[in-house]
Order: sequence, then structure tokens, then C-alpha cells
Amino acid sequence: MNLNAQSNTLPAGTKLECYQIENVLGVGGFGITYKAKDLSLGCNVAIKEYFPANFAVRAANTCIVNSKSSHDDEIYSTGLNRFLDEARTLAQFKTRSIVRVNRFIKANGTAYIIMDYEEGLPLSRYLLKSRKLNEHELALVAIPILEGLAAVHKTKFLHRDIKPSNIYLRKQGRPVLIDFGSARQAIDEQSQAVTGFVTHGYAPFEQYNTVDEQGPWTDLYGLGATLYRCVMGKAPIDALDRLASIQARHPDPLKPLILEKPANYSSEMLACIDWMLSFRIENRPQSVGEIIHRFRDIRDKRPQSDDKTVLQQKDIDWDAEFVSVIEAELATYIGPLATVMIKQALQESTSMDDLYKSLVGHIDSPSHREQFMHLFSVKASTTNHRVLTDTISSEALTIKNDEAVSLNSQFRDTTQQLLSEIMGPLASILVEEAIASSNSNDEVIRKLLKEIPNEADKNNFLQRLNKN
Repeated sequence: MNLNAQSNTLPAGTKLECYQIENVLGVGGFGITYKAKDLSLGCNVAIKEYFPANFAVRAANTCIVNSKSSHDDEIYSTGLNRFLDEARTLAQFKTRSIVRVNRFIKANGTAYIIMDYEEGLPLSRYLLKSRKLNEHELALVAIPILEGLAAVHKTKFLHRDIKPSNIYLRKQGRPVLIDFGSARQAIDEQSQAVTGFVTHGYAPFEQYNTVDEQGPWTDLYGLGATLYRCVMGKAPIDALDRLASIQARHPDPLKPLILEKPANYSSEMLACIDWMLSFRIENRPQSVGEIIHRFRDIRDKRPQSDDKTVLQQKDIDWDAEFVSVIEAELATYIGPLATVMIKQALQESTSMDDLYKSLVGHIDSPSHREQFMHLFSVKASTTNHRVLTDTISSEALTIKNDEAVSLNSQFRDTTQQLLSEIMGPLASILVEEAIASSNSNDEVIRKLLKEIPNEADKNNFLQRLNKN
């Protein structure tokens, strides 16, 4: 089976010992995280693959990962060793606030960390709707993360990359800290390309150089920046910009929250965040113990102090990239108003078909509506979102299930012909593989769409298939 040519990720169906890849959960600069099935236990797991994109390459049509050049060998190997050290360290932690590591696998020239999989979504996705957290919700996020950091710091280990996308909100429990940055730090030290690997706005100035010591105060700055984002709706000013201003003897451009005075937050909460975001190391809390009790006091002021999660049942994990695509498409029809309409629709929708119904009414032209609809039909065919309901299905997905797919020669021939125009001779093999492992025409189409790297080709393939 081919690899995804765009993201260089492992395709669905790839097996790693007793684990089978199902889909990609996230792609970062230093690793790729997958949802997978444990075939021996029948449960889901999350698998993080070591893949530093700037220094690694996957051999064509294989799972093998190598350094990009002999010059990168030492950097790649150092990062890989630190990645494995991270797995060994995380496996020691039993707190529910830290992602639980079960084992690791060395294979394909790289390594894979096997972790618990839980339903939920990253804090960054939760904030995608331009939502902010109220004071009680801030405490519900901060306290478990601080408890997890206390355990981590006790072992002299640091997270090094705390930001909204690395805080995962469980649907049925406390937030959990994911994606530690030890491999990133090792590569920083080797490559000396520090500024290329920090997350601007969330990294303190000591992460931009190799002179200043990093410690618990470094992680506390990242958490403070994350809480700032939850209050203000944007990340803080980058530490390098703060440094430049301070060195020029100008005021710190990051105005304290206590002076910003955002509505509905107590001075106690704002003072906590400001303290964590102090520019100078010596002015920040030096340990979790210095600040966690303040958040507990804020939480305990409310009777709902036994809440476990900020998530509601209606919250779903919107794909940020997909939201960006449909916003750009909608903007071509209705102009700048698209941004407002998207935000409102995301807040009100609990499914893909809700989102489609909320937005399509703003498009007057029937042909433009059809083009917009195809974005949703392709998305429905290539993700785990539930199938669109009658409104979209009646307009777009007219291909019906066939229990005896392997006997439907017309479907096979048509699919092979259309796919061959995109994939060449490989099309017949891909179609046969998809038919042999599927129970319906729709399932065949979903698998084939994953093999087509270009979005325009995917749309064209699906549109022409619907006409036959």
C-alpha cells in the first residue's frame, strides 16, 4: 500500500507487530501520532513515531525512515536516543495527568512509543471556535497539568513544549499532558538551530539559547502562556520581541493581564498568569509547589469544584485544516463575511451535516453550492466523522452499498478506469486490494481516496464516479 505522498505518514492498515494503524491523529515537527488497533487485545492505542521532518526522510513506498544525509546522521541518532529515553521516563509515571506509555518498538530505522488512547480533543482544537475559558475552567485545566508537572520535575525531567496543542482534554476525565519535547531539545543542542524548533509565543527566552539554564520555571512559562491564550484569545508576544524591547530599554511589550483587566476574571487568577509569564527567570515561580495552591483556591471558590473536564458532550474535534479550507472556499462566494459565518457555525454545530447546513444557505448560486458540497463529501469519505445525513447524501453521495462488491464488474471497471487516469497502471492493483478488503462500494471509495495525494484529483474522481 502506498504512503501518503503529502504528509509522509504511514497509511491505514500498516502493521507494527501486533498493532495496526487506523488513521493519523497529528503531525508535528518531530513526530507523527497515529490511532491504532491492538490486534491482540482488541483495544485502541495511540502510537507516536519518531520523525524529525527537517532531518528525516521515508524511503519511497516503504515504512523505512532514514536521516536525509550523512551530515544529519548524528543529529537524527541523538534525537532517536533521546526519544527512547523519553519513553522509558514516561513509562515510570502513573499519574493520570501525564500520557501513559505502555512500551516502545524499534523498527523501520526509527522508533514508536505505544500510549493509551482516549476520546477527547486537544485544547487548541477546543479553542478553534474562538472560545475562551472562564476562570473555573482555567483552574480545571491548570491544576491537573501542574500536578503532572510536579511528578515530571521530581525526576529532573522537563516537558519543554507546553502549549494548547499539547494539552489533551479527555471527554470523561482530567486534562492530560502529551508530546514531551525531549527529542526536540536533543536536536536543538546538536543542530544549534534553536529558533526553528520553539513554539513562538509559548517558549521563554531561555529556550532560544544554550546559555541560560532551563528548569521547572521554563515549563511554568509555557503553561502561563497557554492560560493567557485561553483568556485573551491569542498567544502572548514572543519572548524574542520582549527581549529586544527590554534590551533597548523600552517597556516590556507584553502588558500584564492585571492591567489589561479582561472581564470576568479575578485579580488572583490574572496575577497567577502574570507571575508565570515573568520575562526574567528569577521573577517566575521556581517550582510547581509555589503556585498550584493558588489555582486550587480559585477552583474551590465555586461549588462545582468536583468537575473533571471542561468538555461538553456536544464538543467535537473539528479538523483545523479542513476548517481553513472551507473558510477559504466560502470567502470566494461571500467575501470577508465568511470568517464570521464559520465561527458562528462551529459554535452551533455538533456534526458535519450540521456544519454544512449552517453554511450552504449563505451561497446563492446552485453551481457554487455544488462545489462547496464536494468539500464535505470528500471529507466524509476520508475521515472518521460520521456519514452525512439525508440533505448532503441526496445531493452528493448517490453510490449505494452493494453486499457483493467483488461480483460487481461494472463498478470495478469504472473505478479502475477513472483511477488509472490519475494513478496510471497502479490503479488496477489498488482497486483490487480495496475491493478484497471492503464490504461495500462506499468503503472501497474511501480507501481509494486515501491513495490519491492531490485534493483536486480527489474531487474530480469522486464527482465523475457519482455521475456513473
